[in-house]
Amino acid sequence: MEKRGASFGLGVLVALGWYATVVGAVVVGESGVPVAPDRDCSAMFSCLSPAEGVVLLLIAGAPVLFGLLVGTVVLAALLARWIRSAILVGTLSAGGSLAIVALVGLAWRAGR
Repeated sequence: MEKRGASFGLGVLVALGWYATVVGAVVVGESGVPVAPDRDCSAMFSCLSPAEGVVLLLIAGAPVLFGLLVGTVVLAALLARWIRSAILVGTLSAGGSLAIVALVGLAWRAGR
């Protein structure tokens, strides 16, 4: 009997679930912060609502999110061949792609 790996698609769905959990946690955390009544709104983006701040973060972070998704798909494709659990494949590919994107960001920052 041949040993089969995990489902690639299910592994990617697990990784996307991790990303959705993190984004949801940021939204919930930001929405619970009270707003100071005497804010100075003279600076750009200083008077955004929590929801507007999260949307702006997602738009500005689109290249990072794209890098995370590419890294996740590549790692999930590699890991799904050897690991039989889709949950483990998705978790490892999400964590691995986060580490890869962090290292690329650090290298880019050091090169500036």
